[in-house]
Amino acid sequence: MNIHRIMAIMDASHRTRRTIEQSLREIDRRALNAMVLVKRNGNTLAGYGVVAQAFREQAVLLKDAANPLQQSIAPLVRVYMQILQHEQFSGMFRRSAQATTGRKRALEFLCNSEKHWRRDIDAEEDEGVTILRQLIDTVIRLQEGIAEQEYVVTNGRIEAALSERTGAPLMRVSHEMGLAVTKVREAIWTYRGKLEEVLHESGTGV
Repeated sequence: MNIHRIMAIMDASHRTRRTIEQSLREIDRRALNAMVLVKRNGNTLAGYGVVAQAFREQAVLLKDAANPLQQSIAPLVRVYMQILQHEQFSGMFRRSAQATTGRKRALEFLCNSEKHWRRDIDAEEDEGVTILRQLIDTVIRLQEGIAEQEYVVTNGRIEAALSERTGAPLMRVSHEMGLAVTKVREAIWTYRGKLEEVLHESGTGV
């Protein structure tokens, strides 16, 4: 782990969170537009009204599911910054021990100090891996929610195709919803890839 990797995680988290928030706002706006269109046309578009409502509800669920992403970043960064600091301490005592000759007590003290910092590092690495796994679990739940949204998009396109007079506007709304969902899906996949890279770098696999 190095400072560049830590900064990459922070940047990726911020970008992903921002993309999700922007896309979910877009989804909600398009769903509202669709519901207005449905209201104007009465019962003839009742089926699409159900789709638009499902889209809004699913967007709220996705937003709630995304909240832990940002909340987990600060603890993760804190742990890895501590690891970097403690690795410096550990290395300092190790180098001092290697340079010490003929002084048994001093050598023993330096070796014990190096082992102390090494134990702290091991514990912090375990903590970091736990947070990473929790983040990846959150991302997986988000991906499941996105799959549900894509299913709703498909239903919306079907309902739009069945609507003779207003099919074109509804198809446009469904297309725009689909683009927003795709944007979220791609951002989440990219973010998951970065988290799994760090987890692999930690020597634990995925």
